[in-house]
Formats: sequence, C-alpha cells, structure tokens
Amino acid sequence: MKSKNFIIPACLVTTSKGFVKHLEFARSVGNSFHVDIVEPDFVDGQSLSVAKWPMIDLEYCEAHLMVTDPLPYLSKIKSKGVTRAIVHVESKFDLEELVTEARVNDILLGFAVSPETDLTILRRFFIVSSYIQVMGIHPGKTGQAQLPHTALAVTYLSKLPNRLTISVDGGVNIDNIAALKEAGADFVVASNALYGQGDWQENYQTLQDALELTRE
Repeated sequence: MKSKNFIIPACLVTTSKGFVKHLEFARSVGNSFHVDIVEPDFVDGQSLSVAKWPMIDLEYCEAHLMVTDPLPYLSKIKSKGVTRAIVHVESKFDLEELVTEARVNDILLGFAVSPETDLTILRRFFIVSSYIQVMGIHPGKTGQAQLPHTALAVTYLSKLPNRLTISVDGGVNIDNIAALKEAGADFVVASNALYGQGDWQENYQTLQDALELTRE
C-alpha cells in the first residue's frame, strides 16, 4: 500500500492539538499522512510522544523514525493506525530482527537515507523494501533549504535496475517539486511549504499547480 497522492503532508509537532490539526488537513487534501518521530539523541529536534497521538484513520500513513533503535516503535505506531515505518539506515538495528518485528505487527517497511550517507549502502536493504526516502535536508527540523544534490540522488536511485519507490522528504517547495518529479521521485513529503505561512489549503494547491506545469 502506498499514497495515492504525489504530495504527502508532513506532521512534526509537539502538541496533541497540533497533531489533530495536521491530521485533519491531511484528510481534507487526500488519503495520506507522514508523521515524524524524533529522538533528540539521534537528531536535533523533538516530537509528540506516540502515546499522545490520536488514532489515524487515513488510508495510508507513514511514520518517519528518526530514532536510534526503531524496533520498539513498530508495535506502538501500528496501534495508532500507521501503515509503514520508515527506518533510517543510520539507526542501530539488526535487519533480520527488524523484518521479523514488522511482520509480527503487520506493518510495511521503508528506509530513509540522510544526505551525508553513501547511497550504495542502501543496496542491502532492497531485498526487504523497495520504498526509499531521500532526505533533502539534515533530518530533525523543518524549514531548512533543500540541499542541492537531492535531485541528483533521486536520479541515481531511479536509474538502478531495482524497481524502487522513491520519496523525497525535506525542503520541498514550488521551485523544486517539478524537478524532483522529473528526476524520478514517486512522492514528496511537504512541510514548511504547506505550513510556513499563509493558508494551508492554498499552499497545497500552489504546490500542485507547480507540479502540473511540467505536464503541459
């Protein structure tokens, strides 16, 4: 199961009220939601405890685990309605144990790769999941400018013989969303471009319009 929308709204908040507001917005524009979980010993930043999440009733929800040890989170996020856990390849885990825990909890897996990590490291994970999330920023905080080599990383992965599903998270905006699509991205995760300022619905439509320009 995957998102039916190219643009997936993100949620990196510290309050239950903020979480509900982002969830309601995601429901209003599509079927998909991307929730960030941050441990400050893994990256800078903070997020709302999973225990304080409401149930997520969308067709597709992915949780981005910016944590040292992802295994204990799988049962927690599954109980909240998460479809897929996106695990950082830089985290500490045994791949076989991770796969087993995911199967026990009936949750899909994906793998995120930070900007400074060699993309060839991803190859050992392809047998587990073809869902790859390219970080366009240093993970942990929203509002960062997208790193210039992000589209190149997407192009590299899209040209591998493996049939990958590629998502881009971080720094997505009206100036680069079309280029990311053309480079081979299947999805983008949007945060600051939606919530930074102005009306969220209008900002979502502006991103959609920027994407549509490439199809004319």
